[in-house]
Amino acid sequence: MTRQDTATHYSIDDMKALIETMQIYKKDNSGKGITRIAYGEEDEAAHLYLAGLMKEAGLEVYRDGIGTLYARLPGKDRSLPAVGTGSHLDTVPQGGAYDGALGVIAGFYALMQYKPQQLKRDLELVVFRAEESSRFGFSCIGSKVLTGKIDKARWEQNRDDDGNNFFEVLKSLGYQHDNLDNCIIKKDRFSAFVELHIEQGKRLENDKKTIGIVNGIAAPTRFSVTVNGHADHSGATPMYQRQDALVASAGIITDINRAACTEAVYGTVGTVGKLNVVPNSMNVIPGQVKFSVDIRGIDTESIQRVVQRLNNSVEKAEKDFGVSIDVQPISAESPVKLDDSICQVIESLCQKHDISYMTMLSGAGHDSMNMAPLYPTAMIFTPSVAGISHHPDEFTEFSDIAVAADLLAETLGTLANQ
Repeated sequence: MTRQDTATHYSIDDMKALIETMQIYKKDNSGKGITRIAYGEEDEAAHLYLAGLMKEAGLEVYRDGIGTLYARLPGKDRSLPAVGTGSHLDTVPQGGAYDGALGVIAGFYALMQYKPQQLKRDLELVVFRAEESSRFGFSCIGSKVLTGKIDKARWEQNRDDDGNNFFEVLKSLGYQHDNLDNCIIKKDRFSAFVELHIEQGKRLENDKKTIGIVNGIAAPTRFSVTVNGHADHSGATPMYQRQDALVASAGIITDINRAACTEAVYGTVGTVGKLNVVPNSMNVIPGQVKFSVDIRGIDTESIQRVVQRLNNSVEKAEKDFGVSIDVQPISAESPVKLDDSICQVIESLCQKHDISYMTMLSGAGHDSMNMAPLYPTAMIFTPSVAGISHHPDEFTEFSDIAVAADLLAETLGTLANQ
C-alpha cells in the first residue's frame, strides 16, 4: 500500500520507534509484560509524554477534565464535524504492548500523513482513559464519560485494590470529579469514528488475512459475587460441619464454565478471572470468597441463559454448603452494530490495494462500543500472533501494523473529504 505523497515528516519508522518508546511506560514487575494501570503513575506519564510529542508535531492538543487526550489536525472547513480515531493506553496487569496503544500510535501516524487544511474536515485523535476494567471493575469508563453514559452510583460503589473508587482517584490526581457532565462531547463532534486495534484472537491468523473489518462488537455482562461461609481450623473441623466458601465458589465457577460451553455455538463466553480468598491460609477453611464473573456475547438471549445458570448455581450452593451469597450486577451492556457505510469504505480500500481481509465481529469490548450509538463507527483489526492478548507474549508483526496504519490513514482521509 502506497503512503500519501503529501505525507509530513512523520514516517513509518517514526511510528515503529514510538511503539518501542511507549513500552518504557510500565510498572516494574520483573520484565513481565506491560503493567500500565488506568490513572496509575505510568499511565499518567505516558499520556503526558504523548501530549507533548503531538503538540511538538503541530497538532492542536488538549486534555479534558478527566485527562482524556485530544489531538486535532485542522481541515479546510472547521465548522464541519470531524473524523475521529483513537483507542487507549492503559493495560491489564502484566499485559501486552499492543492492546490499545497500537490504535493510539497508529492514529497519531495517520493524522501526520496529512497537512493542515489538506482535507475537507478536521481529523481528531482521542486517547481514552480507563478502557480496561482491571482497576475499577468497569470497562471503557473514559468513553462512557465522553458519551454521557455516566453511572455515578455504581462507580462510587466499586473500588480498586486500594479501596478507592473512580471519583476518589480522579480527585487525588487533581482531575474533575464532582461534575463529569463537563466532559461530555457534543453529538455533532464527529461525522465518523474509526478505531484500529489488534484482533486479540486467532481468526485473522488462521484464515491468513491481513485486515479484519469489524462490523459488530460483543458486549459484557458482569457480576461481583461474595460467598460468605465460616473460617475454621482445617484439621479440627469434620467435613460435614464445614461452611467452606471456596468449595461453594468452585461449584458456581464450574457451572458458569459449563453454561458458557453449552452456549458457545452462539459465540457466548464466560470467565471468572479474579478471585480473593479470605483468610487465604493453608490450615484455615476459607470463610469468604469474592470473585468476578464476565459473560460476553453477541446474542442477548444466550447471555441471559448463562446468567440464569449463575443464579441457579448460587441458590444450589447456598443450600448445599450452608453459605450465604451476594451477587451484585456490575454492568449489562448491549451488543453493538457498527456502521456498514464505513465498513464499505475500508473494504473498497483493501480491494484497491490488494490487501487480504475479512469481515468479522469482535468478541472483546472496545471504546468504539460507546461511540457507535452517537457517531457512525467502525473498527480495523490487525492480526495477533497466536491470538495472544492480555499477556506479556502479545505481539503483532510490524509488517501487519504498517499495512493497518496506512489503511487507517487513507480511510480517515477518504471520510474527511466526504
